Amino acid sequence: MKTQTQARLIELILTEGAMSRSEMARRLSVSASMITEATVELIDRGILRECGYKNSQGKGRRNQLLDIDISCGFALGAGLYERTLSVGLCTLKGETLSHRIINLPENPTGEYILQAGKSAATEILSDCCISPDKLFGIGLCMTRSDFERLGASDTHFGNVPVLFEPADQIISYSTTTGLPVDPNGMYVFGCGRVVRNLSDCACGAASSP
Repeated sequence: MKTQTQARLIELILTEGAMSRSEMARRLSVSASMITEATVELIDRGILRECGYKNSQGKGRRNQLLDIDISCGFALGAGLYERTLSVGLCTLKGETLSHRIINLPENPTGEYILQAGKSAATEILSDCCISPDKLFGIGLCMTRSDFERLGASDTHFGNVPVLFEPADQIISYSTTTGLPVDPNGMYVFGCGRVVRNLSDCACGAASSP
């Protein structure tokens, strides 16, 4: 029950921003004691941080706000569209810290793409002075056929969860609306998958592809 509450409150904060414990309890329809128990652990683990106060109505005491601590971890995303491979590192609030664009040769093998992606990811983490153990997840945005071609069937890379974000829907939307797909920005969707699943990654139940 506590893990489920933690997942819901993380999702709530990611969607709506910093919030007081009393507001969390009201929005999630759970007791104040349950919110206190859930947030204490997340603060201890560095996932949440106290970030100021919100004045309560009347002369009551101020309510302390909690927010995601973006320094606690990062999202690594990779996107593949046609012959463009993009790899990027984002904060948990979606800010890109660094990215690489790789123009692939015609008909590259899955192994070639994987090695190119790993090299780019290594460079990015080194440039940003971030250890791989600070990653909450790796999001792969590509079509199901490309995902299978890479042979990227494992749901973890070392201790880091690997999450699959289908690009088929993005491509379908582009076809329907006439808006072009931005191959250089596909990594953003991979990072977005990690952020959306932050609660699962943080609470020990990462989603499988």
